[in-house]
Amino acid sequence: MTLTVGPLTAGTGRKVRGTVPVDLGPVTADLPVTLVGGARPGPRVVLTGGVHGGEFAGVDAAARLAGLLTPEEVRGQVVLCPVANPPAVYQGRLGTSPLDGVNINRVFPGDPDGGPTERLAAWLFAHLLPGADALRRSAQRRHRRDP
Repeated sequence: MTLTVGPLTAGTGRKVRGTVPVDLGPVTADLPVTLVGGARPGPRVVLTGGVHGGEFAGVDAAARLAGLLTPEEVRGQVVLCPVANPPAVYQGRLGTSPLDGVNINRVFPGDPDGGPTERLAAWLFAHLLPGADALRRSAQRRHRRDP
């Protein structure tokens, strides 16, 4: 089965890495995406990192996994997007986008005709999630001790 996100396509037994342009209105963001079409049938798993700008551990984990996975060891399909929110990640903004001051977690599933962050959320929903059997958002976890 063929896996396609934007201009990137990976068939069975193929791995493709590249960037996908996303129109955010005033700017275009390039999202790094890796598609792995496993050698055998199975579920489609989507992994994202960098939904918030300060989630560097998630960005690193997703990027490393994208480099390590091979089609021979995958059953099904894997979609990896290590930097799901480039404007926030590349400026180190933890809670809000530098483009419009909006927290992406507050606008999912987004609006394709809205502001930059709403457009990005809508694009992620429309292009990464369709057909997914599982979604995992890599995040830097903070552990809190209750008194």
